[in-house]
Amino acid sequence: MIKPVHTKMKIQHLRYYLLILCIHLTICIGCTTQNTTNPVDPTESSEVVLENYQLTENETWTPEKIYTVKGTLEIPQDVTLNIPPGTTVKFGRNALLTVRGILKVGTPLAEEEVTQLVHLTSENIKPAPADWNGILFDHTHDLESFIRGAVIEYATTALDIKTTSPTVAECTLRLNEIAIALDGSDAQIRHNDILDNNTGVRTIGRQTRPQIQKNNIAKNEIGVFCENVQSIIRNNNLNANIFALQLNVKFNLIVSNNWWGNSDATEIANVIIDATDRELITKQVGIVYYEPFIKERIADAGFPYPTLLDSE
Repeated sequence: MIKPVHTKMKIQHLRYYLLILCIHLTICIGCTTQNTTNPVDPTESSEVVLENYQLTENETWTPEKIYTVKGTLEIPQDVTLNIPPGTTVKFGRNALLTVRGILKVGTPLAEEEVTQLVHLTSENIKPAPADWNGILFDHTHDLESFIRGAVIEYATTALDIKTTSPTVAECTLRLNEIAIALDGSDAQIRHNDILDNNTGVRTIGRQTRPQIQKNNIAKNEIGVFCENVQSIIRNNNLNANIFALQLNVKFNLIVSNNWWGNSDATEIANVIIDATDRELITKQVGIVYYEPFIKERIADAGFPYPTLLDSE
């Protein structure tokens, strides 16, 4: 009679032990699951995706990360974005970087030379011109922004500069619909390769004097489309474009001391659209005065660090 009671107590003790074990396992498993599902700290990720993102304070990005912009990235007034040398930024379909504050891309102007490039490009596997909208300087009126030592490609308007005057130096702008648009700007555009775009440089507005000097502007459909005759356009290589320059206002334009790909005045005139080309124009425009012109390629014009591109 005692044995069954003893057995019953063992069974009850076993059930109690199993209950405690189950509770313990449940707690442990629950804790383990919670730890493994914690999100990864974004500061430790090598890729940063910014979708419709507005800076709230000054930011300096890092070349150890790849940044992808989707939608609009906005730099508001009194805020600075610094994109240092070696950084890659990819832009999604129709993405736009709007600058109302200060944008500093690449090597500071005070440094002697460029040793690493910034890449501003499309995120598409098979990229094409107009994949992303570009960079809009939106009436910032600042003189602190600069872009130096960058490759900018596959945009609708790579640099759309309105009523501000950044320096664009030692860059390669290629395979865009428009590489640089200057509207009411005194920007300095110097020592750049502006290649394989529909339009290389477009100038608009009056009472400003953008300086477009020492650039290679080549292999574009139109090298320079000019609606601002105050523009300073000199010491550039303007060769191998379908049309090197098109004037689109009724005032005359002086663009002396450029190389047009040859030293034959007739051949130079053939790649310029102005009032003398009545079969090509539909409005009253002025005359382009291109003499004196340089008779051989300007050796120190254009992007001065081709080995950086060759090493990519």
